[in-house]
Amino acid sequence: MRLDDFNSEMDNELDEAPLQRVKPSRRDHRSRRIDVMRELESGVVDERPVKERFSREFKKAKIKKIKDPLEKIDEKDCVEGLVLEVHRRTCEVRIDAAAAVQIADAQMADTQSADVQSADVQSAGSQTVTAMYRATTSKALGEFPAVGDRVLLGQVNDDGDSGEGVGSQKYCVARVLPRKSVLKRPGPRDSFYKQQTLAANIDQVVIVASVTQPEFNYGFMDRFLLAANLNDLPFVLVLTKMDLLPGGESSLSADIRDFMSIADKVIPVSVKTGEGLDRLRAELVGKSSVFSGQSGVGKSTLINELVPEAALETGEVRERDGKGRHTTTSSSLFDFPGGGFVIDTPGIRSIGLMDMDGETLAKIFPGFFEGDLFTCKYSNCLHLKEPGCAVHAALDEGRVSRARYASYLRILNSKN
Repeated sequence: MRLDDFNSEMDNELDEAPLQRVKPSRRDHRSRRIDVMRELESGVVDERPVKERFSREFKKAKIKKIKDPLEKIDEKDCVEGLVLEVHRRTCEVRIDAAAAVQIADAQMADTQSADVQSADVQSAGSQTVTAMYRATTSKALGEFPAVGDRVLLGQVNDDGDSGEGVGSQKYCVARVLPRKSVLKRPGPRDSFYKQQTLAANIDQVVIVASVTQPEFNYGFMDRFLLAANLNDLPFVLVLTKMDLLPGGESSLSADIRDFMSIADKVIPVSVKTGEGLDRLRAELVGKSSVFSGQSGVGKSTLINELVPEAALETGEVRERDGKGRHTTTSSSLFDFPGGGFVIDTPGIRSIGLMDMDGETLAKIFPGFFEGDLFTCKYSNCLHLKEPGCAVHAALDEGRVSRARYASYLRILNSKN
């Protein structure tokens, strides 16, 4: 058979054979799903009428209509709420009873039925609702909403929550109100946002550190003290596990004593013996206080003692390296008995000072200058080998400890 006849016969067989669907590879399915998720996270999908949802095997894609959460919201009908917890695209928000009535009244045309509902809701007191927030809301803010934020809420669905997915909640965050103060940390390396706000609208920073198990971390405490000073927030140092020191405060290490000399307030406590707890309670009443510290220092145990309703999970220090286990995974806000708020943040090992340049760090580093008045000869002195450096003179005279200067160098080098 000639080659031309063979090719012609094969073409005829292909034309007669039914077309078979080529099965997409798992890689094709995965890349398609990732593209959709990226669009969702970036906010592009918020502007589209539909989105695709895939099963685990990437089969039988479901089409879900997406409502524009803000299309039914007028800010004059919004009410103010307090963010208690933040999750991915949703947050728990506390609103007063009168605020819930205001939202309901704005959506109801029947005045008589609205009055009946208002009476029912007001008798129930304040309530906590789940509210969604759009990617565009985060983009306008520059990051996600944070615990302690005051937000404006609007009602986007007439009925109650219809599910856990974005778009199913009854309420939506229309806007995050301006913050009076923040406490930030570095974001994940693969995150679009380089910094994350641990808490917002706080009155004081309460840093919990243990006198032992794990050992006092000088550099970590300096970073927190700097972050508090940059936001003009009082800094309260709480030293836990005092019951583990046989000699009490007289057994404190030289590093701890040096740091105590520059902290605004220092409160040694022991949950086991009750030492210092009454004094700490007095410092917290009527204020919004953010608790933070490294894992394993006893922060969750302390908050459970101060706020029994918190019921936080606690853990033990690892024996192999003396570091704590993470038990708090997200920030949460609790009412403090007697008035005020306590904001619990996850145990972290570092806090960032990304917005500060080296010269600013050299001028405001705590403990270098009496009265925080910069006295070096040159305004751009970094306290390295510059002539007329007041910090080096204080080091030679023993007015600044070597541990404090070493902590400064570590932070300065990390910024370079």
